[in-house]
Amino acid sequence: MKIVIIGAVAAGLTAAYSIRKNIPGADITILEKGTDISYGACAFPYYIEGLIEDEHKLIAKDKEEVLGDGLDLRTLSEAVDVDFSAKTVKVRSLSNSNEYDLSYDKLVIATGAKSNRLDVFQGMKGVFPLNTLKDANAIKEYVEHHTPKNAIILGGGNKGLELLESLTLMGVDTQVIEYLPSIMNIYDQEFSDLIIKELKGEGHRINTSEEVRSADVNEKGYVAKVMTDKAEYPADMVIETIGLKPNTDFLLNKGLKMERGAIIIDLYGRTSIEDVYAGGDCTLIYNHVEKRNTYLPLGTNANKIGKLIGLAMAGKEPPFKGVQASAMMRTFEFEMAMTGVTDRVAASLGFDYDSVMVRTRNKSGYYPGGSEHFIKLTYLKEEGKLIGAQIFGREGSALRIQGLVTAVYAGLTVDDLAYMDFGYIPPLNSVWDSINVAAGKAVAKRIRERNRK
Repeated sequence: MKIVIIGAVAAGLTAAYSIRKNIPGADITILEKGTDISYGACAFPYYIEGLIEDEHKLIAKDKEEVLGDGLDLRTLSEAVDVDFSAKTVKVRSLSNSNEYDLSYDKLVIATGAKSNRLDVFQGMKGVFPLNTLKDANAIKEYVEHHTPKNAIILGGGNKGLELLESLTLMGVDTQVIEYLPSIMNIYDQEFSDLIIKELKGEGHRINTSEEVRSADVNEKGYVAKVMTDKAEYPADMVIETIGLKPNTDFLLNKGLKMERGAIIIDLYGRTSIEDVYAGGDCTLIYNHVEKRNTYLPLGTNANKIGKLIGLAMAGKEPPFKGVQASAMMRTFEFEMAMTGVTDRVAASLGFDYDSVMVRTRNKSGYYPGGSEHFIKLTYLKEEGKLIGAQIFGREGSALRIQGLVTAVYAGLTVDDLAYMDFGYIPPLNSVWDSINVAAGKAVAKRIRERNRK
């Protein structure tokens, strides 16, 4: 069996090794447009900061290892066209511009996504996206050699806030500009308000509801100033973290089912075309809580689908009902985490839901060094089934989402959680875990609602 895989980062390389393990005789060719493979993009802010000193620590397997494992990895090889009827991929060698056709029995598309960019910065030096290892190295080199004094981060999502910490710790005067009224907009408003209040309280500048209109350069062509609809900001460095667009332009109008450029797949990576699979940031993945395919460009999801593709090709389908948008973020000493749906998403989907939010502590009240944190549970009114959770706090807060991930995945109710036997020791927890407290509040609220009827 001849397998062609387009893309050699998370989903593509994971699929390659899963196929090799489950179909030992498969002839596997991997095409990669760039030269960097199998890197952990989530670590880029820490690498830029210098907390991770060696870029090779970000790479799970380098090219020599992959070739040594018997896989035909071809870097600087761009897939420019696919003929699904003839089962061929047109490949362009970026080293010599030669083109050739590569036939396949089964195809895996793992082309990832590219960063959204603003036209106002076109051609300016000192303006960067952050999506690839090449981007991370460019930013790291720029900070080390150009020593920027003022940086602007466009976008107040996970990546933007992580970079805010990294650049600030590197001595760069950094601020965030967000087009929307709040930051961390995948969370409900209360949690967006919490993180912005804490960051502003520590003196960090977060500018919301601002639209970038133009920018100026200095005499050497480097960015010098950013102008929004509200203010002007000095900036000798700009990093754009304003979302992603799937790398699927070469697949448009070829019969592959897509939505807004993202390939639609089933639970095991199959696309709408026979013998064609896909995974990673170029796809929509099934969210079992929302009961629909959603765009969730996360490394966890890319690796899951990559592994499942190899299993499915071999006729194996382990139990898997989809993902549920679980995520974490940390900036400075603050942590956020979520799983399932927020109130906002539940309302948009027409769920008959309710929610509670509690403020508790991450350690026993009498133990020194504790701090408060917040948990919100979203659940279905009728049966009390947990469909989402959000957390904000300091040390150890985000990890509490893991128990709530399990609860959502297993379909547990707030009644199940109210008296669940969580572990306890004063330096790490209270006798009543914060999940117990939040669930207990939800149970009491449901009882009151029933008594009113």
